[in-house]
Amino acid sequence: MRRIPFILLIFLVGTASAVPLLPAEFSGAVTIDGSPAPAGTIITARIDGRDCGSLTLETAGVYGGDATFDKRLLVCGGDDDVGKTITFFVDGVKATGTAVYTPGTSTRLDLAVTSGADFSADVTAGPAPLTVRFSGGGTGNPKSWSWAFGDGGSATVQNPEYTYRNPGNYTVNLTVSTGTGSAALSRPGYITVTAPKGDVTGDGKVDIGDVARVAYMVVGKEAAEPAADFNGNGVVDIGDAAKIAYYFVEKIEAL
Repeated sequence: MRRIPFILLIFLVGTASAVPLLPAEFSGAVTIDGSPAPAGTIITARIDGRDCGSLTLETAGVYGGDATFDKRLLVCGGDDDVGKTITFFVDGVKATGTAVYTPGTSTRLDLAVTSGADFSADVTAGPAPLTVRFSGGGTGNPKSWSWAFGDGGSATVQNPEYTYRNPGNYTVNLTVSTGTGSAALSRPGYITVTAPKGDVTGDGKVDIGDVARVAYMVVGKEAAEPAADFNGNGVVDIGDAAKIAYYFVEKIEAL
């Protein structure tokens, strides 16, 4: 009997151990609010919060198929993932139904989600005027967005930019509409706007009254407040009053 050289044996063993696991395949129906999910909907599989496969619907309400050459959702993992739970998401929203990662298997699994709205902001607090960039989303391929910013302002684009001009706590509402319905999300007190720098009178705006009050501090008619030291030299002086005046008259961003 011929003997396999020891070096060749080590090479073969090492190669065998490096062979990746076969993916787990999934297919089935997918619905949003009980209706077939539209073509273009993205199905994502995750293990331990890590994306392990995705598929875009080509046919409404169906991902993958039972025929030999149908394109299925392939979930790929490592040796440590075997036996772990696979969680499925439809356009980013967690779906009902889970599976255990078993390499080399083909499973039919129907997925369903309830449509929802979601949004975020690049900043949620700061002095007036506060400009906020919102990002809106939702399941079911939203067709329209309706925003209410809490101060009477509104928008109908997906990712609006909005400026809050007065101090306060504002509740933001978003309603998204799809071909199958609508969904809404409200976040009470989501945006906090504080008084603008230079508003030493506390009336929510920078005006001649603030200039006068700082001037009174300078001449000793009012006690000097450290917060009125806008030029940062350690004292409240005529330079601070001038800086507020420049901002008020010229509307330059001096503070």
